[in-house]
Amino acid sequence: MGSKLWCIVGSSRGIGLEFVRQLLARGDQVIAAVRDPMSASELWQLTANSNRPGACEIHQCDVKSEQSIHAFATRMRQVLRHGIDYLVLNAGVLNYPNRATEISYSDFAHHLHTNTIGPIITAQRLLATGLPIGTIIFMSSDSGSALSFRDFEDGFGAYAASKAALNQMLRHMAAELRRKSSPTVILAMHPGEVSTDMADISTGWDIEGILTAQESVEAMLRVIPTKTIEHSGTFWTWEGKEHPW
Repeated sequence: MGSKLWCIVGSSRGIGLEFVRQLLARGDQVIAAVRDPMSASELWQLTANSNRPGACEIHQCDVKSEQSIHAFATRMRQVLRHGIDYLVLNAGVLNYPNRATEISYSDFAHHLHTNTIGPIITAQRLLATGLPIGTIIFMSSDSGSALSFRDFEDGFGAYAASKAALNQMLRHMAAELRRKSSPTVILAMHPGEVSTDMADISTGWDIEGILTAQESVEAMLRVIPTKTIEHSGTFWTWEGKEHPW
């Protein structure tokens, strides 16, 4: 298949860091974007230990800042010559609990800015640079499914709403790009119930089928390359099953 260039936005920990780890190990090139490069110690250590110097570039991109997103897109336009094969929008937040009956205005806005608005605007700005982008993967969640509503998930109101809004926006993005005859593929991915720092919470129910970040990313890296322009605007699980919106 040859070496590909992957851009992982939100790569300092959890799923994003594991994407970088596995992509470097298999010989791909990586742009790793993080909110604060100075505090991304695990990412720096990972790149320092790589036997391929220069295979991973670390850049700053705070998806909660329009200015930061714009600056990141501008840098990519300047440093990339051949575009991006795969863009993974992984930055996200889960402040638990986030119940609809209790959540503050600012905390609800925080979830929407980080999980919905930031990823969509990042993709939009990168597309606007004119750089060819093969596939854009938005990290979604089964919590954001309207057809498969998870009413037992107490305390996930704002998180679920932010992922549902992300799903609708990426579907519109896919439809708009299709009308422009763009070759870019837009996908939503549910990574599974992954054990990460963000998911390190105590819930009132048993969470079944917990995956490690390694297992989730290994599976997603098998699924993502199988999706073509005919699949643009669709929602998939780490297992390669289409998920209901």
